[in-house]
Amino acid sequence: MSQPKPNFEQMTMKDLREYILGHRDDEDAIHTMAIRLRNQGKTGTVEEFLEHIKQQTQER
Repeated sequence: MSQPKPNFEQMTMKDLREYILGHRDDEDAIHTMAIRLRNQGKTGTVEEFLEHIKQQTQER
């Protein structure tokens, strides 16, 4: 039995980003992040977003 997914709508941007870094295949989390970024006036493709996350991970 799998764990229930967290409520992405209630997560902070930081928490959501950390979740996505650990669960890169979770399309629901990525979609939630993309909507939040778009609502903040930031645009880009999902591929650009994933590349950004990848770069952030490599910088650590």
